[in-house]
Amino acid sequence: LLAALLSACAGPPRLPLNKLSEAKPDETIVVGRVEIVPPLAENEQKLTVGSGYLKDQLILITSDKFRRLTAEPTPGDYTGRIEARLDKDFTVRSSNKPFYILAGGLMTNGEDGQMAWFPGGLEVPIRPGDKAIYIGTLRYYRNEFMDVKKTVLVDDYARANAEFRKTYGARYSLRKALVRPVR
Repeated sequence: LLAALLSACAGPPRLPLNKLSEAKPDETIVVGRVEIVPPLAENEQKLTVGSGYLKDQLILITSDKFRRLTAEPTPGDYTGRIEARLDKDFTVRSSNKPFYILAGGLMTNGEDGQMAWFPGGLEVPIRPGDKAIYIGTLRYYRNEFMDVKKTVLVDDYARANAEFRKTYGARYSLRKALVRPVR
């Protein structure tokens, strides 16, 4: 269901950055990571042929305007999402304006579209002139029912910066711009 929704109704995600030349002058490169503790066991995602690409991936629902999600996201809410592979850095292209992470969703059952939801309420503080920023690692602690018990922001800037430079070179410096809760 989500796979069909994302491919048919929802707008595109924030595009991953494969090489530095893809970034446009009016874009900011956003680097971060998402982790779940304890990590997913093999049987915690039951995915089908159409939803298989969502394996070990948390969809971060983003928006240019902050709001609290009080129900499951609508198709339009998925536009501009970040498709974050668990335990791996994501590097995406974004407009050069601040945005918000409203929630995260993890497909748990591809047959019925069942999702586990993770809290958001975070601001990504892009400043004018930022070419590349590091927003931190969102570490979600959960129980066996996928209920989030605690969310921690981990500052792993030194590792992320070294990886960014190794992959993309030193043309842009990666500014530390950790996400912050919206009050």
